[in-house]
Amino acid sequence: MTGKRSEFVVLVPQKHVRGAKSRLSSLLSIEARQELIVQLLLRTLAICRDLPGKSGFFLCGPEDFANTAAEYGADFLPGGAGGMRRDLTLASEDWRILGKAAMLVVSTDLPLLTVEDLQQVVNEWKRSADVVICPDRHLRGTNVLMVNEPEHFRYAFGDVAGPGSFALHIAQAKGTGLTVAVVENPRLGLDLDLPQDLAAFIAATPDDPIAQRIRAGFRDAFKFE
Repeated sequence: MTGKRSEFVVLVPQKHVRGAKSRLSSLLSIEARQELIVQLLLRTLAICRDLPGKSGFFLCGPEDFANTAAEYGADFLPGGAGGMRRDLTLASEDWRILGKAAMLVVSTDLPLLTVEDLQQVVNEWKRSADVVICPDRHLRGTNVLMVNEPEHFRYAFGDVAGPGSFALHIAQAKGTGLTVAVVENPRLGLDLDLPQDLAAFIAATPDDPIAQRIRAGFRDAFKFE
């Protein structure tokens, strides 16, 4: 893209809920984990819906969420089965989705996410960064990603055994001559993957409705260290 940047779409990728968040199984039953996933997705969709200035809004995931997308004003893209990396690649290559727009990818397990946080990312992109990366608090994964020309970007989500998607996304951007802005925002950095993440979320916002439902769903034997 050239000239003043303004066109961007928001894409929210959602995996199948079956078997998801298995690293929380010591705390939560499969039913509680599935409820957590759905509640976080609904919160994410509401926040993305309220983000101003976007030219498109998409939920990519299993067919079970098609009606949910419509309820929140998002267009639905079938996905979820082949992994996040594949879904984003296919969406980025579809000109009917993007046109000439940049793409803002928002993970669905960020309990502290706000509209202002996403606006911070968009502002970095508008200031000329080709790629804006928001890492998790451990500086391994990528929780929010904005790419100026997404059809040319190779996504690294799902790199669990290697260095992690944060480092890989930086290397991918710099290796192709793209400018990078890293946004280390504590709210964007907290994702709910591990027991310690749930502890941090509940400690930060004990009155949050999702935090209260998580605590109510704890297995009796679990206690925070």
